[in-house]
Amino acid sequence: MDLISVTRRSGLEFGVRVRGHDFTVDMSVQDGGGDAGLSPAELTGGALGACVAMMVQSYCDRHGYEGDVEVNLTLELADSPKRIGAIVVDVELPESVPEERKDAIRRMAEKCPIHETFRHPPRVDIEVE
Repeated sequence: MDLISVTRRSGLEFGVRVRGHDFTVDMSVQDGGGDAGLSPAELTGGALGACVAMMVQSYCDRHGYEGDVEVNLTLELADSPKRIGAIVVDVELPESVPEERKDAIRRMAEKCPIHETFRHPPRVDIEVE
């Protein structure tokens, strides 16, 4: 895996760089940021949605189901500790997908690496220098 670098730009706005790609992470104005980018929680939800969408779209493409997959997520925040408490994932399949394939597609979507990471949390070592 490539190094992911996070550097402060201003306020709560941070730049994230990986494999030559850059994006901005920030908090909403109501949460003390400048709303210059996704919040870390939104980014986490987006990673899950993108992972599911890519896996399902690849499945549809391989099996000749024409059309685009769309994934919409709703995040529910929780307290004590502050975290994402629930994520509702709605996968919209191309109309060409037969009804009898939908359960198999759901099971396959649940195997995406981000979903599996939520199911089996990694060890996280935070070192402060």
